[in-house]
Amino acid sequence: MRHWITFLSLVALISQACARDWEQEPLPLAPAAASARDGDLKCRDFRNRTVRVVEIPALGDAGRAEFVQGSPIIMLDPVLMATLPSKLQTFFKLHECAHHTLGHLFAPTAKSEKEADCWAVQEGRKRAGFVKEDIIAWKPFFAMSRGDAFGHMPGPQRVEFLLGCFDE
Repeated sequence: MRHWITFLSLVALISQACARDWEQEPLPLAPAAASARDGDLKCRDFRNRTVRVVEIPALGDAGRAEFVQGSPIIMLDPVLMATLPSKLQTFFKLHECAHHTLGHLFAPTAKSEKEADCWAVQEGRKRAGFVKEDIIAWKPFFAMSRGDAFGHMPGPQRVEFLLGCFDE
């Protein structure tokens, strides 16, 4: 019962944050205080619908891609994100954007997380100036990750995979 109440509270919070006109121009994926190189990261889903970004403290993860009341959103934990280097924050934003852009929420596969990782790195090269050294610098932040049931690889393996995506 407690989980249900928490879920309903989360839906109410997201609904309030998303109470704008959903068809207006996409919001930047980066917060207003972010650097100029992040400022133009906009996200649209596979139907070309604007994906909104909502900050949810204590989310339990850097980010999540979801639908709320039929609208695509990315939820980000601002507290956790603030502990990460700016390009790693951008990577996580793009990773969640990828789930919407690639339609993973409607048709997830065993490869969805790998596809989102590669898409995020390749888009990061184009839109945020990722260089190979950025990905190498993320190793300590992924080092303790054991992977998960959703398909995220263990941290060291994930960084090596991201480096391979960078070269594609």
